[in-house]
Amino acid sequence: MSGRRLGSFAAAVALHENLLRRPDPDATETRLHPGRLDLPSSWTPDLLPLSAYRAADPAALGLGGFDDFHAIPEDVLEAAIKAVVDVEGPVHFDVLADRLLEGAGVGRLGSRIRERIEVRLEALSAGAGAASSLQLDDGLIAWPRQLLSPPYRDWREAPEKTRQLDYVSDAELMLVLFRAVLDDACRDREVAMNDGIHAIGFIRLTDNVRARLQAPLARLLASGWMVEEADGLVAQLVT
Repeated sequence: MSGRRLGSFAAAVALHENLLRRPDPDATETRLHPGRLDLPSSWTPDLLPLSAYRAADPAALGLGGFDDFHAIPEDVLEAAIKAVVDVEGPVHFDVLADRLLEGAGVGRLGSRIRERIEVRLEALSAGAGAASSLQLDDGLIAWPRQLLSPPYRDWREAPEKTRQLDYVSDAELMLVLFRAVLDDACRDREVAMNDGIHAIGFIRLTDNVRARLQAPLARLLASGWMVEEADGLVAQLVT
């Protein structure tokens, strides 16, 4: 693995090549896009503009019409879980549960309902690491691609109950910090943290938020996509 500092012509060419290799979400046949639908081998930053947070529609999950949550067939519940993750992944368990409960017309997440959702998640994550298996990562649920190439999304557009920094995955926070350094040339750690979370809709860099960002920043530096030099942070292209 090698890194090239952004700002040079070679780096600009590599950036263009990276964009060309990004998967096309509307592609339907891999023969039309050879190699572009391959799963990234490691975390890779999304270089597209900030997009609105999309929330799954509970009414479209097919969970209505049952006597209670436990009457929902396993395959129907699993399909609903996948549908939520398709739209919102990486998605926190609490957010996933909210969408499922609203879709089923249930008002409270009791222990038995929580256990049933967790059991179905365990079944869907069997064979962890496979592209077709859900990944469970510290309370977050996602498809492998969503953790390796997380979305750059505006959480101001999320439902009010969903807009919590604790619901943002480490993979997405790595992207937030990378984009702050890349887009705004933020070399100072504090400025990069502040500008990064502000860009996605979180206003104040409190002590708790600063602590929350330490692990994603460490992972980002370890990945090689960012280095820390004497005069501050520098974004790099990894090839």
